[in-house]
Amino acid sequence: MTKAQYRKAREELLVMLVCTALVALLMLYVIPVLIRVPAAALKDDSFTPRTFPYFLGTIMAICVLIGDVKTGVEFVRARREALACGCLKEAEPKKTLHDRITGFIPWIVYALVVLYGVGITRIGFVIPTVLMIPVVLLLLRCRKWRYYLYVYLFAGGIWVVFRYVLHVQLP
Repeated sequence: MTKAQYRKAREELLVMLVCTALVALLMLYVIPVLIRVPAAALKDDSFTPRTFPYFLGTIMAICVLIGDVKTGVEFVRARREALACGCLKEAEPKKTLHDRITGFIPWIVYALVVLYGVGITRIGFVIPTVLMIPVVLLLLRCRKWRYYLYVYLFAGGIWVVFRYVLHVQLP
């Protein structure tokens, strides 16, 4: 067992715990608070607008709990082996500024996706999409202009399909 394997097990456990928190947020806040159910549907229907989201949320919760147990067991085993071989006593090498910034890129992209969702509901589809595409591609170090074009064409195609084929006005 190496220190890198221990760190990987620790990171996987942390990711699973974050996923657990997000599923709990979905089940305890997003579905009950944000999905409105008409009073008549509560009395008469066995299926409401919350039925399918709760079904999917339950499946997600089961998967996350299985992942929690699996990664928890792997982490405990990795920690025990790392302590036994003395891997955890070494001082970690200093991270460079580039390494620290690179470690935050997934969190920055996640925050941008959340801002994108808020932007779509507040100011519409076009402006957040035009702003989001180059920022995310630059964060991912995409330098080929063709990829920017492909993503813009795809977003434009989505807009055309919703607007003219499905006759749904995007926000």
